[in-house]
Amino acid sequence: MARYVLAILAAAVLCTAVAAQEVTPAHKGGDQKITDRVSSFDSASKRYRPVKCGKNLCLYRIKALLVVDTYHRNQPDPATFATTVAVYTGRVLEIGTNATTGTFEVSGIATTQPAGPTDTLNIIETHVFEFGPNNDDALTVTGNSQVSPATLSITDSDMAVTGGTGQFLGAYGSFTDRSGALSSNTVSVADITIYVPNNKL
Repeated sequence: MARYVLAILAAAVLCTAVAAQEVTPAHKGGDQKITDRVSSFDSASKRYRPVKCGKNLCLYRIKALLVVDTYHRNQPDPATFATTVAVYTGRVLEIGTNATTGTFEVSGIATTQPAGPTDTLNIIETHVFEFGPNNDDALTVTGNSQVSPATLSITDSDMAVTGGTGQFLGAYGSFTDRSGALSSNTVSVADITIYVPNNKL
């Protein structure tokens, strides 16, 4: 009987320990296999499911297609410092089904102008992604990119998730966008890793 009770207690402690496991970012020693998983999109709730939730954090990884619907660029001639401005908007599509899961808006302003044909524009960018049934689950992404003024192709990009609302309140993480030249109807693959504090009281 005593052994039976001890076995039950041991199982309860083990279950509690597993349930309380933390979600740790990969760069802080977390499980890379978990970070490599992708969040699925629930068409009924119109929200992404977390890859995993721990005691303090929920991990999401959104891998999706970004389709640029509108693109506007203003560059005076001759170009001067910080005068090139670009704005583009579009849709977020689920890879595989092409179902629309959200929208995005991007604005960028040049902080340098190319001195020669091989130089690039340094662009400070702000991205806003809107998800959820009422577009209330927003993500903000900021950073900078280097863009070729001749081809409008992105040669380098350093972006981070800096905040969110609704489902993504308090979010932080990383953002990569494998795209070619920026223009209307451009399609690129975005990979967004998101850590959201578990704010349950």
